[in-house]
Amino acid sequence: MTPDTTTLIPAPSHAGSLNLGAHDFEVILANHYDEHSAEVLRFWFFTAKKLNWNLGRLAKATGLSTTVLHRLLRGDYNADPSRAIATLDAVRSNFAESAENPEFIETSLAKVMFAACDKTRALKTVSILWGRLGIGKTEIAKEYVRQKPVGQTSFVRFPAGASFAVFVQHVARALGVARGGRTADVRERVIQLLSMGQRLLIVDELHQAFITTRGDTAVKCCEFLREIKDESQCGLVLIGTEVMEENFFRGPHKAALEQLVDRGTIQIPLPKKASQKDLQKFLAAYGLTFPDPATEPDAASILNDIIRAAGLRKLTLHLRDGKAYANKREEPYTWSHFVAAFEAIQALSKA
Repeated sequence: MTPDTTTLIPAPSHAGSLNLGAHDFEVILANHYDEHSAEVLRFWFFTAKKLNWNLGRLAKATGLSTTVLHRLLRGDYNADPSRAIATLDAVRSNFAESAENPEFIETSLAKVMFAACDKTRALKTVSILWGRLGIGKTEIAKEYVRQKPVGQTSFVRFPAGASFAVFVQHVARALGVARGGRTADVRERVIQLLSMGQRLLIVDELHQAFITTRGDTAVKCCEFLREIKDESQCGLVLIGTEVMEENFFRGPHKAALEQLVDRGTIQIPLPKKASQKDLQKFLAAYGLTFPDPATEPDAASILNDIIRAAGLRKLTLHLRDGKAYANKREEPYTWSHFVAAFEAIQALSKA
C-alpha cells in the first residue's frame, strides 16, 4: 500500500512531541475544519504548546488516543471528526473551568486595559500603555489573555538584557511558532502566524529594552515590532513604565521610534494609584473592610503607606501574609493579624 504523502510529519507511535509549527497548524485548520472545530482544536494545540505537553500528555488530558489526536491536528482524520471534536469540546469546558483564576479582581485599571486591548484588536493598530511599578499591569494583561480564545492573543515580556535575536526568539516562543533557523526565517514565521485572523500581541515590560540594553538594540526591537505589525496587520499593545513613555515621546531615539508611535491611536497613562472602590474589592476578597483610624490606627496607617508608596501588588503580598498569620493561629482574619504580620517583617529587616 502506498504511504499517505499528505501526512506532514510521520510518527509511528504518535507519542512524541507536538512537532508542528503554529503557522502550519493554522493552515490545516483553515483547509480542513469549520470555525467551531477549529476553535476547539486551536485550544488544545496552543494549550499543549504553552504547557510543554507531548502528544502522550495531551492524550491523557483529553481521553483520545495519540493516533486520533495526531490525525486530527494534521487534518489527516479519514472519518467524520465530529464525534472526536465533541469529546475535545466537552473536556475543554471542564479544563477551562479548573484553570480559572479566582484571585483575579476586576479593578478600574483592568477595565481600562481590557477595553484598550479589545479596541486595538478590532482596529489592528498599536496601543501604548504606561504606568508606575506595582499597579497590576502585568497580571491584568495575563488575565486578558487567559479570558480570550486560546491562540488568538499572545503575551510576551521583554527579557531584561536581551539581544535583538533573543527578543525575536521570545516572541516566536510566545506565539508557538518554530524557532529554528536564521533570525530572518523566524521573523517570517512570526509574521505569517500573526497575519491569520484578528490576532493580538501584547508586549509587556518594554521599558526593559531602554534600561537593560544598548540604545540601538532597543530601537531594533521596536522596529521589529513595527515591521511585524505592518506586514501582518495584527493588533499590538505595548506596556511599560514611564521610562518607556519617556523614550517613545521625548528620548534620544524619539525620531527612530516615531514610525512605531505613529501607528497608534490609544496612548494613555494608567492610573497611578488604586481607587477607593478598587481597594474595597481587594479588602473584601480577604473578608476585610477599611480600618477605622479611630479604633485601628496602626492598620489604617500601614494601609495608607503601602498604597501611597507601592500600590496594589505590594498590598496583596501583605494581605496574603496577614491571612497566613491568621490561618496559622486558626483564627478569623482581622486587621490585627495584618498588623502583626507586617511588624514581623519590619522586625526582620532591622535584625
